[in-house]
Amino acid sequence: MKKYRKQILICAGLVTLTNVAAQQQQKNDSTVNRTVVVENQYNPEVMDAFKVNVLPKIEEPAVAKTQIDYASAIHPLGSFPVTHMDAMERELSPEKARRGYVRLAYGNRNNTDLKGAYLWNITDRDVLDVMATFHGYSGNIGAGYDFDRVTDIPTLNYDGEWKHRFFRTGASLKYTHDFDKVSMYVGGDFASQVFSYMPNLFESFLQSEEKTEAPSFGHQLFMSGGGYVGVSSVKDALPVEFAFQTGYKMFNRKHGIYIPGGISESVVNTKGYISAGIDDRQDIGVTFGMDNVFYDKSFSSYSLIKLRPYYSVKTESVSFTAGVNVDFQISNDGGLKLSPDVKFDYTFADNYVLYVHVTGNTRLNDFGTINGFSPFWVQSPIYNFPLQLNTSYTPYDAKIGLKASPLTNLGFGIYAGYRETRNELFSMPYSDEGGIYNRIAQAKARVAYAGLSVDYSFRDILDFGLNGNFYSWDVQKEMEKLLWLKPLYSIGFNARAKVFKGFHAMAQYNYEGRKKTLGIKADAVNELNLGAEYLFNDRVNVFLKLNNILNKNYVTESGYPVQGFNVMAGLSLNF
Repeated sequence: MKKYRKQILICAGLVTLTNVAAQQQQKNDSTVNRTVVVENQYNPEVMDAFKVNVLPKIEEPAVAKTQIDYASAIHPLGSFPVTHMDAMERELSPEKARRGYVRLAYGNRNNTDLKGAYLWNITDRDVLDVMATFHGYSGNIGAGYDFDRVTDIPTLNYDGEWKHRFFRTGASLKYTHDFDKVSMYVGGDFASQVFSYMPNLFESFLQSEEKTEAPSFGHQLFMSGGGYVGVSSVKDALPVEFAFQTGYKMFNRKHGIYIPGGISESVVNTKGYISAGIDDRQDIGVTFGMDNVFYDKSFSSYSLIKLRPYYSVKTESVSFTAGVNVDFQISNDGGLKLSPDVKFDYTFADNYVLYVHVTGNTRLNDFGTINGFSPFWVQSPIYNFPLQLNTSYTPYDAKIGLKASPLTNLGFGIYAGYRETRNELFSMPYSDEGGIYNRIAQAKARVAYAGLSVDYSFRDILDFGLNGNFYSWDVQKEMEKLLWLKPLYSIGFNARAKVFKGFHAMAQYNYEGRKKTLGIKADAVNELNLGAEYLFNDRVNVFLKLNNILNKNYVTESGYPVQGFNVMAGLSLNF
């Protein structure tokens, strides 16, 4: 029951920016190019279905390797809440490109993973993009919680039997029409998420005493959906590039836990950008966005307006962007929030990039964002935490690093940084008379971080990656219990090797150490996954995954125990 990326990124960004070019369909854009992009797009699973973003891409520094013999992306073998084995990604020739994708997998504890997607080129100017997913599991994971009543910090009890379930269903549709200089698109999506909360210890106690069954919100149903419409310029077709999108999304919780009945959230979202080139090297522009958030009960409605004017210049060796985030919120702890957006990248010796970034942001903590942080979340007013979460504000995040590719197909990176976030999100399991839940709390937090990564690829024979990260969190003393599930350090390894033609073996290992908090230390994340896949005629891929081979019990940052050893097998089809 892992999160999508158990290797926790320090910036903990919950909103993904997508390149506007992925939403444009140029006249000379071939089916091949679209197919390759969309196949890679469908493989990742996203908890929040409404992820379309027309803002321009924010690029991380990249180094061109001296020679790439084989383009194969490594995917961690573990994901949340049910593990996937994605199809191998490779450069496809025009005659081999596929527009459809289907994946079917099943395993013990009813682990299920179904996905289908199709990109239909109706005409040279019209494209229909459809996708449907269903994944989850239902079975006994054999773990429960005990609590230290002094510190109120939970510890795992592995003797219990907890039959847990989590299933998510999603569907999306997008239609795009290309004019000569602009593209227009319209789309929508829907998702439902059903799951059970952690065991109800109080209910079990009452039943054992032959008393009346205690009230329980042991299960939950989330439903989300929405629609959007947008327009964007075709790259290089106009002297000014732009994109604009507006849409509506809703998120409904059947049980409010601390709110009688359910609660619904509605968001009217508008965003876009406009930019112009001063010359071949210089650009100016502004990105903008506005979210109007409404609730049917209990919570306060509010609005967040975001502007980011910027200037950028690129030469053969230097890339520099100077911008500022100007954000203004009305209601719900509103006000003006400013943060920098300055990036300097220097390329030397062809394959080395030194970069210094000082950035910040304001993150909307709507239901979709919180659900992406932990799909089991509960907002509770205990311990003086407000029932409604406030917007998270990062006034600065300073980072320095080096990326390099000194040898063919060998790359490495090293970085260090320091960040402050007000109203940072923390996951903290807790107990009350209704059962055991995963509370989402907030506090001001500072963190120093550093990391190192190495990757190597040799043709289509071997892909190898190694990374390590260190974190030093700092919160007010009375908030120390919130650091119970935050990482102190993490080490990750992944490899993919060709055994013979069409057959590949894969391995992934992740270890994440926790800091002792108030005398109690959470069990470390310690997971080894193995897998194998065989590709038939570049169309059918059969795979087997062995997850959590060490059969370790621990809690992820989402606040829930993971499954023990589990197996999944299936196939994927490109057509």
